[in-house]
Amino acid sequence: MTTHTQETNHAALALAVATADRIDDTLKAFTYRPDAYADVPPGKTGPLAGIPVAVKDLIDTADMPTTYGSKIFQGYRPQKDAWIVSKLRAAGAVIFGKTVTTEFAWRDPGATVNPWNTGHSPGGSSSGSAAAVGAGIVPIALGTQTVGSVIRPASYCGAVGYKPTYGLIPTEGVHALAPTLDHLGFITSSFYWAAVCHAVIARDNAIAAPASAKAFAAGVKPRKIGIYRSSQWAQVEDDVQQNFDAVVRRLEALGVECVDAGLGMDIRDLNKLVVDVLAYEAHAAIDDDIKDAEMLAGPYTRELVSRGATISKETYQGLIEQVGVLRAGRDVLLKDLDAIMTITSPTTALKGLEKTGDASFCAPATLLGLPAVTTPSGFSTDFLPYGVQLIGRADGDLALLQTGQWLSTILPSMKPASL
Repeated sequence: MTTHTQETNHAALALAVATADRIDDTLKAFTYRPDAYADVPPGKTGPLAGIPVAVKDLIDTADMPTTYGSKIFQGYRPQKDAWIVSKLRAAGAVIFGKTVTTEFAWRDPGATVNPWNTGHSPGGSSSGSAAAVGAGIVPIALGTQTVGSVIRPASYCGAVGYKPTYGLIPTEGVHALAPTLDHLGFITSSFYWAAVCHAVIARDNAIAAPASAKAFAAGVKPRKIGIYRSSQWAQVEDDVQQNFDAVVRRLEALGVECVDAGLGMDIRDLNKLVVDVLAYEAHAAIDDDIKDAEMLAGPYTRELVSRGATISKETYQGLIEQVGVLRAGRDVLLKDLDAIMTITSPTTALKGLEKTGDASFCAPATLLGLPAVTTPSGFSTDFLPYGVQLIGRADGDLALLQTGQWLSTILPSMKPASL
């Protein structure tokens, strides 16, 4: 593991503080930052020692407010840290602050703007985390994904997103939205940091973290990639299609075999299954929170809970059986493939902050519980990031991260202009 000196640790944190102080009044990525930070314990080493990590406001922190993005929980402080926050602290990471989330990680947005163009959405629900990384404040931020809430905002903000295999990271201390679909994940400034988080947090140090960013730099070139466009390809914006097709041509020019691939069910049916399961489980997870306080909840939250109430237990049990069948057969989808590649969203980041964007191309990996990553793949004429998504085998997270790292070396990547 890389050993960071106390001087390096202090410099990384000082830079994060200075950058947030300079731009967050405009970016609005954070709901809370402490006035001061404790020093890294003397002798603490390892790849996360002293590294500032932002935590989505859906995730409990005992020493910072946790509001779940809702007015209903203003001022609330949990009694203990979420499992993942405890692991970060034990690894020496500095919890830098809490980042904006849509309400209960659904669709009612916060105030965060896109670091590339402040008139556009950062995506959601991990909006503040994606913006904080995309703007260069922190190298790592925690996100959650129930449909596309790690992959899509990371893509919109020009960052790396990593959603692990379902169940790899305990969600204890994270407000549930739909437990069958809920994932914890990471939005990072590079695949190196995503691989460190995989080793230290997701795998609990069961495997070695990359020795250094340089040691991880080459990644692993894939042999064969499945290309997934789906029956909804005609609804994808032309420039997003063109960017994706250009990535496919680049892969083929470098000797990677690219073949058509599927995901076990039409994308429209996959998304309907996700939304129905989510609605039923969200009613169970959120109804008590908003009861007697409905007017403090956002309209998307109220509509979701109301919809969930209309789904019977018998219908829900049938939906869960479908999920089980799909997950049982998911390994066949990647037979002979290193990964499946698709877009992250049919558009770049939407103009305005009213909506967080279309997550329909993220939903399949979430439903199947497969690991997914995104890497920047270029820029639109509006200077907004494109991203492509790679989906890997269940529990093949490290191999997927290595493939993503290799892909990132052949694609454009830039930092946003100062806000």
